[in-house]
Amino acid sequence: MEPLLLEALGIGAVLGLLLGLTGAGGSLVALPLLLSLHLPLRDAIGVSLGAVALSAAIGAIPRTFQGQVAGRPVLLLALSGLPGNAVGQWLGRFIPEFALILGFCLLVLWSAWRMWRGAGLPHGKSGPLRSGPLVAIGAGVGLLSGVMGVGGGFLIVPALLWFTPLSMLAATATSMAVIALVSGGGFFLYLLGAQPPMALLGGLAAGGAVGVLCGNQLAMRLRGATLQRLFALMLVAVSLSLAAQKLVG
Repeated sequence: MEPLLLEALGIGAVLGLLLGLTGAGGSLVALPLLLSLHLPLRDAIGVSLGAVALSAAIGAIPRTFQGQVAGRPVLLLALSGLPGNAVGQWLGRFIPEFALILGFCLLVLWSAWRMWRGAGLPHGKSGPLRSGPLVAIGAGVGLLSGVMGVGGGFLIVPALLWFTPLSMLAATATSMAVIALVSGGGFFLYLLGAQPPMALLGGLAAGGAVGVLCGNQLAMRLRGATLQRLFALMLVAVSLSLAAQKLVG
């Protein structure tokens, strides 16, 4: 069990760091890494949801006390995302593993392109909060979360920047709060029919807690454009690695 615990600590630290820095991306890295531990795809998706939810919650709590989490967007996105998650988990049972992996790789590449393209653009808008688009985005995020085990921050953060007056820092904090609620709900649904290894869950939780708190501190100090581009390159590497591991191999 000890090697599994050490690997889980490392995976948790990586996804927590990414969540704290960008409010997104942790699950896009977590799923391929969990699959490298030879977990079945369905278990990797379920465990990924739990790891991302806990890391996001730990990261969101201190930033809530700092006034960076916007309550109304969290409510709109979470209330529409939780039912979408349940539907996504149900749909995932009927989708072949090859199609899920291929879809996930394409989703990661699309996210990388979006992050690279948006790295040099100004963030934050002065317009009013628009509820309708946020509800639609929340439902889509929940569906993707249930089907692929992703937290959805790569969609939530841009949506918050476009449809609310939040700054980039507030959008990442609000995104973590939404991810904690939606992915957490999906993880509890997964647990109703599964018993993942406790060493794996414990290692992911401990590593994620340390990673997300470090990410929170770095997010206050680093400039975003270079970080986003580096993260985009890492996502491309993750997608190609997963494709080689599961599709070609």
